[in-house]
Amino acid sequence: MVVSPYSDTELAAEFERARALLLADKAREAAALFDRLVRLSPDGEVAPPSLFNSGLAHEALGDRALGAERYREVLRRFPDHAVARGARFRLARAAAALERWPELVEVARALLALEDLSVLEAVEARGALALGLVEQDLVDEAARHVALARDLIEAHRLGESGKPPLELAQVSFALGEVRRRRSEAITFVPVPANFGEALERRCQGLLDAQSAYTEAMRSLDAHWSAMAGYRIGRLYQQLHRDVMQVPPPRSADTPRKKQLFEGAMRLRYRVLLEKGQKMLAGTVGLGERTGEASSWVLRARDAQREIELALADEQAALAKLPFTEAELSAALDALKGEAPRKP
Repeated sequence: MVVSPYSDTELAAEFERARALLLADKAREAAALFDRLVRLSPDGEVAPPSLFNSGLAHEALGDRALGAERYREVLRRFPDHAVARGARFRLARAAAALERWPELVEVARALLALEDLSVLEAVEARGALALGLVEQDLVDEAARHVALARDLIEAHRLGESGKPPLELAQVSFALGEVRRRRSEAITFVPVPANFGEALERRCQGLLDAQSAYTEAMRSLDAHWSAMAGYRIGRLYQQLHRDVMQVPPPRSADTPRKKQLFEGAMRLRYRVLLEKGQKMLAGTVGLGERTGEASSWVLRARDAQREIELALADEQAALAKLPFTEAELSAALDALKGEAPRKP
């Protein structure tokens, strides 16, 4: 038994003081005071809201993991308290940010089991469930929940004018993930019977995924924008990697023809690296402007360096070939079935 040296009235006054600190953006002082209140009165009236507000304060300090721990404690100890509902939504958001996909699925399913969800809450829960599923390679099930969320969005005309609600960003990002995974399932080794058609489907899938990620950016939230920007940059980088694995055709039966094929491919698909580099540079710049320092910005910075090295390698490889760029352009025309251009 914990015996508090304070009366209920004094504890309530301390809670209000902590709440005022939190509202005044003094998260560190507020977090310490809320945590102290939970220790002083672990089963008292101030304990559930103190735990919840402690989670908010720790998140404001950038410690999402500790914030998530507080929300879990609310749900474990006070599942029927009024703050439990908010704790469940905050835990879902923290799990998504921390990339704890199994937990995100579990929390999202619990949210969908609630009977009094508003439209935006239902959209958020469906988006969270879809994201947790797709990141665990359950693409078809994720696509189903994305579709249900989008049906709600369209039926209620959410986000049609101005900045869309933040809840829509997660749905758009999950849609981008579904489209990305389906697109990248189309590979080119062994070479498909109809390479041109397969490449067209892969590229269309890339553009569809990019469209969904771009829609997520409309929320103007730095975290979702960083996630989406990184994914778009990687889309182009991965397509370049896959397409450059295509072996020379049978008609390239001499060393010279093989070199010509290699050079034409490098020249043609270098633009994919350039597009990816541009998007990743924008994502890194976003992190610097907004202070967003999540793992997604760090990944974008690493991928940007990878692309810079890849572009340098491409340039060096082209320089070693015994052809001018004009000759390689003519070879490109031949690959596309067009009449070669004159140098």
